[in-house]
Amino acid sequence: MTAAANHVAPPSEIRLLGFRLHPMTGAEVVEQIAAAVTERRRLIMANLNLHGMALLYESEPMARLLSQRDAQVMIDGMPIIWLANLLGHKLPRAKRTTSLEFYDTMFALGRERGWRFGYVGGSPETLDRGMETLRARFPGLDIDGRNGYFDVANDAPGSRQAEILDWMQARSHDVLIVGMGMPRQEAWIAAIQSRVPTTVLVPTGAYLDYQVGAQKLTPRWMGQIGIEWLYRLMNSPRRLGYRYLIEPSILLTRMALRRHPQKRWLEQLA
Repeated sequence: MTAAANHVAPPSEIRLLGFRLHPMTGAEVVEQIAAAVTERRRLIMANLNLHGMALLYESEPMARLLSQRDAQVMIDGMPIIWLANLLGHKLPRAKRTTSLEFYDTMFALGRERGWRFGYVGGSPETLDRGMETLRARFPGLDIDGRNGYFDVANDAPGSRQAEILDWMQARSHDVLIVGMGMPRQEAWIAAIQSRVPTTVLVPTGAYLDYQVGAQKLTPRWMGQIGIEWLYRLMNSPRRLGYRYLIEPSILLTRMALRRHPQKRWLEQLA
């Protein structure tokens, strides 16, 4: 098969009130990742929900990362789908994509093709249990990891971060998943991306926590109708109260004032 026959077109891009997004189904996300690995082309497979949009105002590194030409930004939240449709984009529910919509397919395909996977994030216990869980679910999967308990500002010789960067250099992962929570994971990727040979970098949040049961997994039907936030709030009111009850109003105020955290970076793509 020729290289042209293998070519996968990039996803369509939309600007939603200034935010840069690439609506994709889970299958389309895997297709983009597979194409990048095949072509040995750097890809940042990022995501945004309302919480992420709010954090873009607080984290310049995150805003810069999601504005890069080699970054694609999945929609991870039904409210964004609703808003896009209100503004005429006509997106189906399937364009709302989380790790649960594509990770199993990605791991199965990667095992078949011999991809090297890495994971950075979680507590030492969560990481160990998570690696065991994934290897049991996908026998033969080439995956290893490092926990997220390290100082991202210290990469002096002998530091934990220096060890992690050496490991990434040695392993040259095809896909590295970074689960350290927004915006820390995006800021870390932005800081180290030019120093490692990793092909695809995927910021992912608490994926392993859900896999090992450290956090309760929301029923899938609740996510599809846009009330996943309510389930999560009821289970962790103290931790998530600000995010779901106060942060949206702050985000709407900033958007109404036409302040945009990505403006200076997106102008470079024009």
